[in-house]
Amino acid sequence: MKRAQPSFLNAIENSVDRRRRPRPISRVNLESLLTRQSCMTLSQDPPLPSTGEMDEYTEENEQYEQDSGSSDVKDEETVKVCLRLRPNKKSAPGRMIFHVKDNTLIVRCQGENVSSSTKHYTFSNVFDDKVSQAEVFDSCIRPAIRPTLGEPGATFLTYGTSGSGKTYTLLGNEEQPGIVPRSIEQIYEELCDNISLEPSLKMESMKPIPLSDESVLDELRKLRVIKSRLQDTEESQIMLSEIIQSQHQFQPLEMGDKRVFIWISFVEIYNENVYDLLNVDGDFGKRKPMKVLSNDGNAYIKGLSTLYAGTKTDAYNLLQYGLQSATYGSTDVNSNSSRSHSIFTVTIITHSVSTQRISQSVYKFCDLAGSERMKKTGTMGDRLKEAQKINTSLLVLGRCLETVHKNQKAKKIHDLVPVRDSKLTMIVQSALLGKEPMTMIVNVYPLEEFYDETVNVLNFSSIAKQIIITKERKMVKAPHGTRYSFFLSQAITSPSVNSDKNQLLMEYESLKQENERLVAETEQKNAEIVCLQRKLAIQEFQLRNELTDNFQQHFVKMEESCEMRIRCAKEQAVILYKHQLATLEKMLKSKDQLIMEMEDEQEEYEKKLKDYEAELSKYQRQQSRNRRQSV
Repeated sequence: MKRAQPSFLNAIENSVDRRRRPRPISRVNLESLLTRQSCMTLSQDPPLPSTGEMDEYTEENEQYEQDSGSSDVKDEETVKVCLRLRPNKKSAPGRMIFHVKDNTLIVRCQGENVSSSTKHYTFSNVFDDKVSQAEVFDSCIRPAIRPTLGEPGATFLTYGTSGSGKTYTLLGNEEQPGIVPRSIEQIYEELCDNISLEPSLKMESMKPIPLSDESVLDELRKLRVIKSRLQDTEESQIMLSEIIQSQHQFQPLEMGDKRVFIWISFVEIYNENVYDLLNVDGDFGKRKPMKVLSNDGNAYIKGLSTLYAGTKTDAYNLLQYGLQSATYGSTDVNSNSSRSHSIFTVTIITHSVSTQRISQSVYKFCDLAGSERMKKTGTMGDRLKEAQKINTSLLVLGRCLETVHKNQKAKKIHDLVPVRDSKLTMIVQSALLGKEPMTMIVNVYPLEEFYDETVNVLNFSSIAKQIIITKERKMVKAPHGTRYSFFLSQAITSPSVNSDKNQLLMEYESLKQENERLVAETEQKNAEIVCLQRKLAIQEFQLRNELTDNFQQHFVKMEESCEMRIRCAKEQAVILYKHQLATLEKMLKSKDQLIMEMEDEQEEYEKKLKDYEAELSKYQRQQSRNRRQSV
């Protein structure tokens, strides 16, 4: 007898359910069933489960309505990959030829078979060396920044070889600002009327937390410390803002009663260690690596410094402060090469005062370090170790994109995406797994000596271009809905479905009216609850004022009684010391009189002594005279 295999080895096909019954091809809607005018028989409808399995069926029906393949429920799009060519100042023609045709880059090598060496790479947009920074921003970045629509955000990556212009595209210079300063201008100009100047709300571990007064003061202190450490930045920031606003027209958005809180963080991944670039209280020389954690598939960094930016000046200061702490080095290819992956994150929290709903949009701007070959960059020592870590993380990123693309093509067996093999892929895993939009700007330096590196970059980008981002639209449901699955099952399985359709319509109308009545009552109760909450808040405010007044009066009385007791104690002490002072004065007078008497006696004794001395001298002279006479 053949032994039956377990269910997890012998998988059930999608066409049957767990009891080996055929699944229905389409679902029946109650309203369409009741309003259908044509005759309906049970044989025309798909089989439904029995009454005992109604809970399972309703859950399955609801899941189907959410996961249906219609365009009204899901919206699918691929990762947006744009190509940007760095200007080639070397006039000598190389062996490799780049030819741009529409949005396709044609790579051909001379001296070889054209059919075998020619490759075509299609991108969302292709920008040659004549395209400005403003055009790149308007085409790739500006449409993806939509914080008012409640979207989770987006991730922007700049990828390419070392020296291909990634940092220039991301940051730019004083004359041609990059996508990060332009994004800051767009966010603050469009949300200027609703941005809160005080950081009252913050996201910690993917949860909204209102801040206390001490925390608000501490956040403002950190901004003052950063501003004090920067020198002469206001003029350059004003010029930068004027240049951007002259090239773009940003209009303020209408957001009603919504309040906006903007928080900024800045990290770098150096030698596969995550470091905080906005740590104000710590020492940069003794910085410690940080841990990357995950909460419901969303990655966050434990202990990361996320600072509040109430104005675009604060955002510029945080960006410049973080750039001063980033790691750069010199190679044979680039004199100022990024030796780490840097991620500049802008978190926009929107709080509706009327509905008390909170949403957040996170925008990550990732400047990936360039892939390198040791022979061309001449890296040695620490630079060699940095290059190895950079190439490893980029390799893991490529494997993640390739696995995601493979899983989307496969129908049954899905491989595990190795997002945990690198710190970079752990941080941007939401974008890699297709949970949020991702835009990749591929930078290429069209030179013959970088042919192999350029082809690897183009192959990498071609994989990313084929990844599908699935965005499920949020279905707006009534706060108290009614499910009609049970009544639908009874209507279809009843033997009198054809003859008693009018009665079924009447029952449906009565149930619909009952549902509307209950919804109206619920709204009325909710309005009463809101009114009672307002009254309770007013009473609480009045009670707090009364308590404050009573305590203030009590403190005033206590202060008066303490002052009176202090005065009495002072007067008693003064009286006691006055008596002692009078006694001492009397004793002093008696001592003075005694001294005067003793001085008089001393004068008399001195006179007597003088007289005795005169008599003695007189006697001595007389004796001497007598001795001379006797001789």
